[in-house]
Parts: sequence; structure tokens; C-alpha cells
Amino acid sequence: MLLIRILLAVALIGSLFVAGRQVYRALPDDDSPRTFVSNSIPGAGSRLVVRNTIAQATLQSPVEIYRFNLIAARREFEDSPQLAKQFDDFLARRMHDMVPLKVEVDRDGLAIASLTSGDWWLRATAVLNTGEQIEWRLPVIVTSREQAIDLSFDNAYERTKKF
Repeated sequence: MLLIRILLAVALIGSLFVAGRQVYRALPDDDSPRTFVSNSIPGAGSRLVVRNTIAQATLQSPVEIYRFNLIAARREFEDSPQLAKQFDDFLARRMHDMVPLKVEVDRDGLAIASLTSGDWWLRATAVLNTGEQIEWRLPVIVTSREQAIDLSFDNAYERTKKF
């Protein structure tokens, strides 16, 4: 009986080791590219123009653009309910190793980037004259033509004010 217990314990540990190794081998490489920018390839993507439409707000630099499908992530979060978890926590876990494309805002308050076609996610912040901060988190589907995104109160994600 003791011999059977020992054999089962060794088999259990061995199967856990094999399963862990298979999961580890399926992970992407650390040096795999996470941001896809087509500044040098003409016609490979689209020019994205981000502009602030709020007159009393100053768009802070840089605007961050991620190669990420925010709508699919929201759907995945809602399909697998997790007790006492917020979507922001889920999003932070999913994006912890993603490197954003940072686009500087020029003197005219515009941020311009060349992106490949696909699903992207834009994050930008602005500060009002009153000290209130506005944050945008917008899903962007880049096609093969130039696109403009207007940042306004209507599509803002969050408005906060520090006292």
C-alpha cells in the first residue's frame, strides 16, 4: 500500500511538471514586438490625427496608443464574472507588459501617428483651466485611410478634480 502511494505521488508531481512546461512553452517570447508602427512603409496603414475640441483644456503630452482590442477585452471581462474585481484591474493585468506608442502633442494641440490597420486603444489626458483633469480611453479601428479623433466631454472616460 505504501508503494502505491509513493508511485501515485511521483506520477502526480511528474504530470504537474509536464503541464507547467507545456504552458511555459506556449507563452510568447520576451523579445516579440508589441507595438506596430508603420512610419517608414507608405500605404501600409493610416494616419491618425488626435485633436482636442475643448477650448479651455490643454491636451497633455504624450498621447498613448496601444495595439489592443478594448472592445474584445470588455466582452471577455463581462463573459467571465469575477467577484470583487473592477474592469480597470482586469485591464491593468492584461496590459502590464504592453509598450505604448507615445505621440507628442504639437503647438497646435494635435497628435499625429502613422499606424497599421487593426484594433488600437488610445489614452489621453487634458487639464482644464479650473484644474480639473479629463482622461480619454477610446477604442480605435484603423483602416486604410486618414482618420481624425476629436476628444470632447462626450467621449471622455473620466473627469476628476483635486482639492
